[in-house]
Amino acid sequence: MNRNYECMAIILPDLSDQEYEEISEKIVKKIESSGGKVLASKIWEKERNFYYFLKSRGAEKKKYFKGCYWFINFVLDTESLSGLKETIRLEERILRNLIINKESSKTAFSS
Repeated sequence: MNRNYECMAIILPDLSDQEYEEISEKIVKKIESSGGKVLASKIWEKERNFYYFLKSRGAEKKKYFKGCYWFINFVLDTESLSGLKETIRLEERILRNLIINKESSKTAFSS
């Protein structure tokens, strides 16, 4: 069953525009190869401050107080979502991410 999802990812702030594009293409290709469709994708804010620091993953451990916020809205099959989460988790240039189901979030807050 296809569902509508939103993902907010925090990417390392010290990357070039080409590297941001590379990360974006990698995630979009994963969604489309899994039978999904990207509805919207944009860099929300290039250098936004955090209230606390985030540690990078991988061999080089650094602390970051700023990050690039990337927003993506997509439709994907529920069974393919775990593969997408794994791809995002293995990308070392993504500090944090959050994927939510837009359809369930509408019903959770309505009264």
